[in-house]
Amino acid sequence: MSETTPIAKPVIKVKADPEIIRIVGKKGGEVSLQDINLKFIMATMWWEGDPQLETFFQIMELTIKRALKEVHPHDKMVIDYSYTANDTLEDASEILVEIENIEADGEVLDVEGDVIALTGNDSRGFFKKLTAFRRKSTEHVHREI
Repeated sequence: MSETTPIAKPVIKVKADPEIIRIVGKKGGEVSLQDINLKFIMATMWWEGDPQLETFFQIMELTIKRALKEVHPHDKMVIDYSYTANDTLEDASEILVEIENIEADGEVLDVEGDVIALTGNDSRGFFKKLTAFRRKSTEHVHREI
């Protein structure tokens, strides 16, 4: 009787802190580490006048694809995520990004540590904070890269 070795399933692991988001792609013994330096990215977007949230999401998506591609070559990656802001996007001091699904050429990946919290200074007044639950927004995003 012959033993077959199980084929390793690719895994994406997300670890976020206030300054760096680390994206780790793993498959079998192969590992890819990709970092997003939030302070540098946000400062560059502010300087260039780029739309901050949209640009951040593009960078996040491409960084996940790069980490995955180094350990699991693929053509098309599909990512589904949602983000929730604690107020309107213009006034939000906290945005939570939750990665719901990642697929590479139709293969569903395991995602560990799938929540990224983006926080900033909260300069809203007392009443604006008190009524923020009315303006809280959640958006779902589906991308094919």
